[in-house]
Amino acid sequence: MRTSMLAGRAAAVIAALMLVSGATSLGQAPPLTTIRLISASSDDLRPLLYAQDAGLFRRAGLDVQLERSNSGANAAQAIVAGAMDVGKSSITSLIAAYARGLPFVLIAPSILHRPATPTSSIVVAAGSPIRTALELQGKTVSCTAIGDIAYLGVRALIDAGGGDSSTVKWLELPPSTVTNALAQGRIDAGLITEPYMSMDLKAGKVRFLVDELSGYPRPILETAYYATRDYVDKHREVVARFARVLGEAAAYSNTHLAETVPLFAKFAGIDATTAAEMHHTYEATTFDPQQVQPVIDLAAKYKIIPRALDARDFIASSEK
Repeated sequence: MRTSMLAGRAAAVIAALMLVSGATSLGQAPPLTTIRLISASSDDLRPLLYAQDAGLFRRAGLDVQLERSNSGANAAQAIVAGAMDVGKSSITSLIAAYARGLPFVLIAPSILHRPATPTSSIVVAAGSPIRTALELQGKTVSCTAIGDIAYLGVRALIDAGGGDSSTVKWLELPPSTVTNALAQGRIDAGLITEPYMSMDLKAGKVRFLVDELSGYPRPILETAYYATRDYVDKHREVVARFARVLGEAAAYSNTHLAETVPLFAKFAGIDATTAAEMHHTYEATTFDPQQVQPVIDLAAKYKIIPRALDARDFIASSEK
């Protein structure tokens, strides 16, 4: 009797161990690594939204939690404070931050400017007599921020044409307010972005003047994902997975607008028709420092940063 009882207990223990082992090996996936990401709502989020929706991040062991930001400055503060892990911002603001000692490094590219399909432009009122960039000398022109990518591009266009860009009077305005500011005569020209650009051009409220980024000598990166150097050093393999998934998703979103535009429209809370008709961003899939260096060089030329720097120094993927 005692022998049979011991045998029964042993069998129960073995069965329990097999059950636990089987659950661990067959049913329990390893926990996901969370990445807290903050970004303004813009069309270049389509690859990230697609990667979330299609489960690409989860298959790579990542749980990317996206939070909407009201401004690039607030996002940067959250990342420096450690409240968020990764952000997406304009390349000019990241260059300025890095040049002034903030510990940011670029971890994945986003918008690559393509002249054939600009997603922003300098516009004038429909009845404006201004026809060329040179005619902006002495005029009031809006930009989102002094030193932004459009500010640098317009100055380069004017100076390359033999003009003097220092005579332009700059006013910082959100792109959503540019059309009204033109109608009120507060500005002579201004930077407008999607979806406002397509809507207001179609309505005849404004007229396209120039692609402000055509002043750069080669295709440039407009926006990028970034993190602190400390975060990258401590999570190098996680960052590599994040960048790899984004690269795959960017390649997909570049050729599958019908599948990815509705994701952005839902996130941004804009009308599906408006989202479909606007110009869409083209996403870089890998980093090329030569797509960043021209922006750095103009920022140094126009004294937005104290001196020029090497783009390779703050791209995480180029670090050894």
